[in-house]
Amino acid sequence: MTNTASWVRAAACGDLADGEALAVAAPDGRTIALFFTDGAYHATDNQCPHMGFPLVRGLVKNGIVTCDWHGRSFDLSGGGCFHSQCDDVRVFETDVRDDAVWIRVEAEPDDRREARLRLLWEGLLGDDRWTMSKAIAQLLHGGVPEADIVELIMRHVGRHIASSHDLDAGDDVSRLINGLKVGQRYEGEDRLIALAIAARSAAGPAAERNENVPMPPPYDWERTARWVRNFARDRMGNRIERCLYTAWTEGDGDKILPLLLECAVEPHFLDFGDSLISLAYLAELQDLFGWDQSGELIFNLGAKLIGQPRQEPERFRRDAVARMRELLPGIEGAAPDDGAFDEGVLASAVTSVDIHRSFDALASATTGASMERLITTFVLLAADRMARTPVAVDAGWPNLTRELNLASSLRALNRHGGAAVAARGLFHAAWHVFADRWINIDHRPLGEPLQPQPPPAANEDAAAAAVLDAMHTLDVEAAGARVAGYVQAGFSGDRLLHDVGRTILQDDTGHEILPTLRTVFDEWGNVTGTDPKLGAGHPARAQLLVGLARYATDVRSNSDGRSAAVTAMRFAQGRTTVEMFE
Repeated sequence: MTNTASWVRAAACGDLADGEALAVAAPDGRTIALFFTDGAYHATDNQCPHMGFPLVRGLVKNGIVTCDWHGRSFDLSGGGCFHSQCDDVRVFETDVRDDAVWIRVEAEPDDRREARLRLLWEGLLGDDRWTMSKAIAQLLHGGVPEADIVELIMRHVGRHIASSHDLDAGDDVSRLINGLKVGQRYEGEDRLIALAIAARSAAGPAAERNENVPMPPPYDWERTARWVRNFARDRMGNRIERCLYTAWTEGDGDKILPLLLECAVEPHFLDFGDSLISLAYLAELQDLFGWDQSGELIFNLGAKLIGQPRQEPERFRRDAVARMRELLPGIEGAAPDDGAFDEGVLASAVTSVDIHRSFDALASATTGASMERLITTFVLLAADRMARTPVAVDAGWPNLTRELNLASSLRALNRHGGAAVAARGLFHAAWHVFADRWINIDHRPLGEPLQPQPPPAANEDAAAAAVLDAMHTLDVEAAGARVAGYVQAGFSGDRLLHDVGRTILQDDTGHEILPTLRTVFDEWGNVTGTDPKLGAGHPARAQLLVGLARYATDVRSNSDGRSAAVTAMRFAQGRTTVEMFE
């Protein structure tokens, strides 16, 4: 940053009595606090670095100013703060000449970057939402690349989850990756909200733990993989992490994620769909950040997920496990040819209450269709169920969104584990549809479009506004019908999805809906593309938007989740809280 400076006349000598302060306007729109105490003039930023209260309203004593809101104290000479999770305050040079007090105003120095990264780190350790939002806003406003912010978050999350979390860490990983991905689609306060959600997912204590060390030689990948499979089957997750770390140190890092996915799709893991979703996110983190940044998280959480405790299955799941094992030899090594595949027959079987019929139809389909095309069927089937689930009593949103996110995560399984792993994953997706039969969603042919609905308004802008109005008024059925009418009228689905996403982010339920929002973004891109295997031109594609709008409306809190982001952005611009409220 160019260090240009100028002198600003602040006050006449004698304007301030001992212990008094004055707010002075700076050329960049900020205000500077001028203090007169013990016969000397001091100047600091008027904005308290904690939460932005004007320091001119603080108490000055013994060369220290104490903010009148939360009691943060600062040395007037050097600006140092005596409290943690609070930045130092900037100080400015003063001079007395021509019977006036002058302040030397200069651009903010580059070394503030490290101070604010340190502040973000303190916010992550203390799980302080405001400190994290404030630090991220200041870093972005100061031109720090988003990649540097994300690198710090990633450095913290691996140790935090490894030392302080169990299986629930999968939810944190979900919010982390989806916050980063969704945030890339927005600007300003909406991007900050998504980044803050990602940071909060990584926040919390990061205690010391024993460092991973490789197993003593000799090393052999096949033997190590056999150990991992056995430990996963026998529920001994605590023995897996060191095996994974050893494989990475020996140069077999590219084999680790396929092995984890292979273990997670075994029949005895039926009903553990969340684990597949979490492993898909871990694979994505590794793609984005490499092993050096994501390794500790993958080794630790991956071991916990595939080695987690499991109770004996109840009767229906026991039957499903047995049937899956019977069918697997017939589908292993099958070469999909994009040929005979009746989507209607498969969808009807999967939504039946007969798990044998469901699994048998799936086994038959896997020998004829491409894996991506089968995954598309499960994605759109889940979206269709979200678009039509009754909401009078219990819509079953946690279950239905798991169906959708699990189906979409199978694309990652197909990329990283291959068609055999993805095929097994489809049985897990089919099981969850069967397990959710209590939601009582009537079967409807997936190839038929939704019932025609009138456009919610005559033009696109008004029609989009009508959809958002239904969401704000918590009218679930109107939201779904208006989205259907909007899409059927030929208005832009991309535009509506972006607007609905902003509404979701700005509500306090945004962190809850974020994984499903990201899934719909990805899958909507697929169905509006050119590849039929990914759903291009599919009659059920509108259900992605209808289901998302209904879900977001039904769980909406109607609270303003953007207020913290807006405040943080104003804070980064140097506004005091009094100026913000005014």
